[in-house]
Amino acid sequence: MQNVLPAPEKTGLNLRTLHWAGFTGIVVLVLVTSGIGLPSVLVVALGVTGMATLVLSWLGIGRLAAGLPERRLYWIAVSWCVPLLAARPLFSGDINSYLAQGLIAAKGFDTYLVGPAEALGADSPVTLAVSHYWRDTPAPYGPAFVALARTIAGIAGDDLVPTVLLHRLLGLAGIALMAWALPRLARRAGVSPSIALWLALLNPLVLWHVVAGVHNDGLMVGLMVAGLELVLMGAARTGAARPALIAAGVIAVSAAANVKIVAVAALLFVGVDLFRRATPAGRVAVALGLPAGFAAVTVAISLGSGLGFGWVRVLSGVSGQVHSWMAPTNELGFLVGGVGKLFGADLTDGAIKVFSLIGAILGLAVGARLLWLTYREKLHPLYGAGLTFAAMLVLGPVVQPWYLLWTVALLAVSLTTSRGRWILAGISALFGVLLPPANGGAVSLALGYLLAVGLIGGTLFVLKRKDLLPEIRFRKSRT
Repeated sequence: MQNVLPAPEKTGLNLRTLHWAGFTGIVVLVLVTSGIGLPSVLVVALGVTGMATLVLSWLGIGRLAAGLPERRLYWIAVSWCVPLLAARPLFSGDINSYLAQGLIAAKGFDTYLVGPAEALGADSPVTLAVSHYWRDTPAPYGPAFVALARTIAGIAGDDLVPTVLLHRLLGLAGIALMAWALPRLARRAGVSPSIALWLALLNPLVLWHVVAGVHNDGLMVGLMVAGLELVLMGAARTGAARPALIAAGVIAVSAAANVKIVAVAALLFVGVDLFRRATPAGRVAVALGLPAGFAAVTVAISLGSGLGFGWVRVLSGVSGQVHSWMAPTNELGFLVGGVGKLFGADLTDGAIKVFSLIGAILGLAVGARLLWLTYREKLHPLYGAGLTFAAMLVLGPVVQPWYLLWTVALLAVSLTTSRGRWILAGISALFGVLLPPANGGAVSLALGYLLAVGLIGGTLFVLKRKDLLPEIRFRKSRT
């Protein structure tokens, strides 16, 4: 039998309290970042306090998740998303890049060839709103997303408010697809659907970076998991429904890869699983059909959108132009560069390139090994794909907190041990408070986080003294 999160024997931990405490934390975050004129230190302190309140509430709900009906978790997800629909774009300015790329495409320029400064003008308000790192770079996204951004630009023009709202609708569509697919995938992998919904759908990273941050990773992940479910659903069927469902799944995952190419890794794993289970004739169909299906969808989107295949050219370079401080390979490069500076040598860029190359080679080796283990039935394909995304984060040249959603969505439905889930939850919680809700300089950030720690710690201390945070004892569960 599967391992699930332990069930509480007797506890004062109240689901309703946790639900609305998290909701309150979100409302606080939205209010203090709304531009009401608070000093930046207080914006950071109160914003981080709100974020931490949500994260702690989410962790508390995780202790109860195994026994919760799915509809209750859906209700919590909806109520937590609603306040964030009115929030300013938080945690990054990528939505400004989306706006610029949509306008570039709407004006007839090749968004895979020119950046905002060249296409829109260096003095354009839209260009100036884009991070200086990306003003001269072409779009790094697939044609499916750029076509959607172009459509939004055609509706909203250069007005940021409707642009944010329309892009949030895309994110919500991705979240809705996740809500449909996650419990179904979890059942296929022998995992509690409620636990999967808690760990992935209610994850703070979905709230912060898909709803509030308006990142296209939400749409990509939603299409990917929905497509995987359709493929696996088809694989379990017979008759005419089988190829139809598999084809629909391939189309959905391929569409996800045409938002962000990384989604193609998931298609490889379900492809290996289909190949393993097929007859000799069926293996030929799988080996030829899945790549052909992906290619056909990609060609249809690239040509049908009129954007062409320029996105293939920019796959390898745009996102890596900025050295992500969260990427372990870059950290090693920074370390070597720092040592080099002690001796008057500038080694940083060269070291980062070397470690990025090593990371890429190791990543390919890890992916190949995981594919082989999946073929040998040592790993569930969803688990293998989730571990591959994790390897991309550890070994890749660019890491952002929202990238963690790639692996969270698949590991949430395939991790069968309580310990593994809580490790993933702990990483999500850490990333859930890692980025500040507002910028204000190093001093404001440091003081803001210190104040937030004091507020949170003081509140927990008072609640503990008043016996409002009772000890929770858990019995082992064999179900």
